[in-house]
Formats: sequence, C-alpha cells, structure tokens
Amino acid sequence: MVIRPGRSVASALVLASLAALVSWPVRAESWDRIGRYASLIRRAGTATMVAKDCPPSLLGAFHSQRNALLLCANNLENDPKQIWEVLAHESAHVMQHCHGAALLADYQIDEALEAIEARSKTTVQELRLYHQSQRREEIEARLVQILPPRDVEALFRRFCADRLPPDSVSAPPAVPFEAP
Repeated sequence: MVIRPGRSVASALVLASLAALVSWPVRAESWDRIGRYASLIRRAGTATMVAKDCPPSLLGAFHSQRNALLLCANNLENDPKQIWEVLAHESAHVMQHCHGAALLADYQIDEALEAIEARSKTTVQELRLYHQSQRREEIEARLVQILPPRDVEALFRRFCADRLPPDSVSAPPAVPFEAP
C-alpha cells in the first residue's frame, strides 16, 4: 500500500486491513475482550449503557450530545460475535465524535464501500437507505465493525487519545507501506 501525502496513520490502518477482510472473517469475540473494550470506551469519557426496552430493530446507538453508547439487550443475541460487531460499530461513532470529523479521507470512501460490498451486498443496500447526511458516518462505522478487534482498539486509541489517561494510549500497530 502506498500512503499518500495527508493520509493519517489511522486511516491507513483501516485501509491496510481491507485486504484481510475479503478473505478472513472476523472471529467471534470473547466476553472478556468485550468487557475490556467497553472499559476503554468508558475511560475515554463515554458512558456505556445496556437497555432492555429498545425499539425492535435497534441494536445499538451513540448519542453524541450525551456522549453515551447504548447496546440494546432486548434485540441482541447472547452471542459475543454479534455484540462485538455492534460495540465496534457504535464505537466508530464515538471515534468520529472524538476526532470531530470523518475518519476517512474523501478519496478513501469508494475503497471502504468496495470492502464492505465484498463481504455483504445487503449491507451496501442498507447504507443507501440512510439520508445522505448520515451515509458517510455509517460507511465508516460499517467498515470499523468488520475490522479485526486489535485494529478497532488501535483506531479507538488513536482517535480518542486526548480523552484517555496517558497509560491507556499505546502506539498503533505498524502499518506496512511502500515508498512512492
């Protein structure tokens, strides 16, 4: 991968993971990893809540004004893989909130859509149902939810670093790149 001028390491990390997504499914997560990641999100100042009375189709949500992430227990299976995906998806919205902007550069959106479509054409169709003002945020969140867990955590640490205690921030994994 060639890192173009202006590309952040975090967005390069996302794109470096795209090739792996096409051939390797994300493994089911452990409850321990989910707990550790939720704890990291809380250390960044975001409340994490579990509700048992969400509308039938809602799996999770992020409320930026309250800086709160919600998981809908009444609509989620007792499956760590599903819960991890929803937590990762909603944490992408937390990252967007921490960053105060989109996670990917404009020229990276088409690549992100291609990676999502390689995994699920249905997901791309679902993305079209969002209002244009929300579509980019949802594309990024759908991409994050299919990344390997270590990459999700590294992105969170990168985008929300200024909100984390100093001992919680570690360097992101190395990102391979070729010289131009």
